[in-house]
Amino acid sequence: MEGSKRFVRHTRIIVTHYGGPDALRVVEEECPEPKDGEVRVKVRAAGVSLPDIMAREGVHPETPLAPFTPGWDLVGVVDRLGAGVSGIEPGQIVAAMPISGAYAEFVCLPQRELVPVPSGLDAAEAVTLVLNYITAYQMLHRSAKVRPGQRALIHGAAGGVGSALLQLGQLAELVL
Repeated sequence: MEGSKRFVRHTRIIVTHYGGPDALRVVEEECPEPKDGEVRVKVRAAGVSLPDIMAREGVHPETPLAPFTPGWDLVGVVDRLGAGVSGIEPGQIVAAMPISGAYAEFVCLPQRELVPVPSGLDAAEAVTLVLNYITAYQMLHRSAKVRPGQRALIHGAAGGVGSALLQLGQLAELVL
């Protein structure tokens, strides 16, 4: 119909109530539009992590009120720019750590929360770096304040954060 606005639909996952996997629902709705200073990102990959499970269960300290869309981290493609956004282009690959909201086809985020991702990286591989490596980096450099040559015991060096701790520890010249 001429003159009518075409509404784009998208799907996202919501946590309807705190609990187990039965708390998850897929919903279809109108695609979000970016506000001033925001960028709409088409999510290519979202991380799945322990904080997501803890949020679904309602036990993580940063859990939003239900209903909410889980998803701590994402890699996606810039789809649409809100007013006042510059220095970023549609089609650009970006990463973000919104804490919640990444389990969606599209998400609108403030431009300041987006980090460019080098071209040629697989989105599913790149998203594994976001939460895991930020967490590991903060543990080593902000909490433990490690220095080259120090010894470090990485207890339970498995999973995403554990693997990141081992790699970042080697880069920091720790004795592991």
